[in-house]
Amino acid sequence: MLLDSGAARLWHAGARGPCMRQGKTNVRPCLQAGRACLFAFILVAAGAAHGENRMDQIVKRGVLVVGVKTDYPPFGMLSADATLHGFEHDLAQDLAHRLGVVLHKVAVTGANRMQVLDEGRIDVMIATLGDTYERRQIADLVEPNYYSSGVTLMTRPDSKLSAWADLRGQKVCATQGSYFNRAMATRYLLDLQVFPSGRDAKLGVRDGRCAGWLFDNTAIAGDLLSSEWKGYKSTLPPQLLTPWAIAIARSEKGGALEMFIGDTVADWHRQGVLLGLEKKWQMPPSVFLAEMYALWNKKDEKGAFICRRLANGQWPLACRNPVFITSTETTGLQQWGLRLKEKTGINLTFVYDEYERDQFLRALCITLALTVSCVFGSLASGVALALAVERKILLLSRFLKGLALIGRLTPPLLQIYVLVFGIGGLLAASWGVQLNSFLVVVLCLCWYTGSCLLHILENAGDKERLRNPGFRLTFDTLRPLVSRCSTSILACLVNVTKATMMASAVAVPELLSVSTSIIAEHGAVATVMNTLMLLFLLLVFVVLRVLQWMEQRWCRGID
Repeated sequence: MLLDSGAARLWHAGARGPCMRQGKTNVRPCLQAGRACLFAFILVAAGAAHGENRMDQIVKRGVLVVGVKTDYPPFGMLSADATLHGFEHDLAQDLAHRLGVVLHKVAVTGANRMQVLDEGRIDVMIATLGDTYERRQIADLVEPNYYSSGVTLMTRPDSKLSAWADLRGQKVCATQGSYFNRAMATRYLLDLQVFPSGRDAKLGVRDGRCAGWLFDNTAIAGDLLSSEWKGYKSTLPPQLLTPWAIAIARSEKGGALEMFIGDTVADWHRQGVLLGLEKKWQMPPSVFLAEMYALWNKKDEKGAFICRRLANGQWPLACRNPVFITSTETTGLQQWGLRLKEKTGINLTFVYDEYERDQFLRALCITLALTVSCVFGSLASGVALALAVERKILLLSRFLKGLALIGRLTPPLLQIYVLVFGIGGLLAASWGVQLNSFLVVVLCLCWYTGSCLLHILENAGDKERLRNPGFRLTFDTLRPLVSRCSTSILACLVNVTKATMMASAVAVPELLSVSTSIIAEHGAVATVMNTLMLLFLLLVFVVLRVLQWMEQRWCRGID
């Protein structure tokens, strides 16, 4: 029955199946696939009867049966002469070569690949399989991962999109059933137009019904190689990155086959085999492969690879996919953090993960530096402007008051954009001068808040002149004036503390910027944003208390 059902599926796969081509029966691939299925069925059944493990069966029969895709270029394709080839087909061939056996390939799809593996019709599956927790409950997904994919956007040749934020509120074509639709729509406020198939969604992009097609970046990369979609683009960085794994049956977990495949994938990374195949199949450079090449070639002070198997046969934690490390496999702060995640779902990666903790602490220091610079810079600029304007130097006073009026009436974020992207762009293009984003943010926020403080001090001075016509704002009269309008001044300085978050808009790596990166990596929106809110509440409270203390000390003894 198993063989009969497999043959039926081959012959009734429809016009897109391997047994049909241009509306005619395509006998050759079906006979090849049928022979492979029959061969695998008989030998696997015989091996199971003798209680052999899968590795022994493969070596004994001299054949490795691998499940691969034929509908996912450039990873798996069916050529015009019915030849199966592609990136993953080359990997399957290399596995067989290293074992010294013949390779038999079985075509699988995204819908049936797990079933084919579970039924024992293949030894190994290399079929664009994302490494997820749910799939690890069904099959043994071998580490290390050999590739990675994410969600990106395929756009028309005339598209001007440069960032995901540019898509907010726009119509985006999506494919029905894609697991990432809801997450991406929520994260970037997309207006999804869901089509029943990827083909329909791409036609929607071509017809201008949406800004782009939201889908897996590797599938889009394959489409961009075809003449039909020549000139179309995929410029946005992939999101929701998921590594890919080679899969074997769960019964083989920890066995010789898993060890062999894991060692082979590690060698592919070290030798640059995967990078070479990426160039061969004209794929865009993968950041994942570049990072893995560096990681698996890293050595310790004795010249030995850091990523080498431990005495228990496992890879070091630093070389594994961190998503699947459990609290029982580690110690210290990481163990505490993972245990908290496992029991409550609260994922504090910025506490227990060393890299993210360093990034978060650095962001906190930058935020504190921004706060101190903006608060005291605003106070100093406001007082300096007030004293300079009070000198009544005709041109200077008018110029400073006009400058302050512009600063007060212009949104500070617009000021930042004008300096960084407007004036800064001209300086970079003409003279190669790059403006420091941190300093630009401090300058703009001090200009904006200092202008508001000038307005407050001028109004306070005018009221004082109604009581005392001879009043002049000087260093001697400044203290009582500040004391009378201290509430308004404190409000402005507290506001500039909160406004420092604008720095994330020009890539200053402060708290909001790093928090957004952590959310993009792990999706822990509630945890990270609640933490960010608590930190800013604490920061604002501390700033307010410090300013109140300074006011009391400076204005002590004033009636």
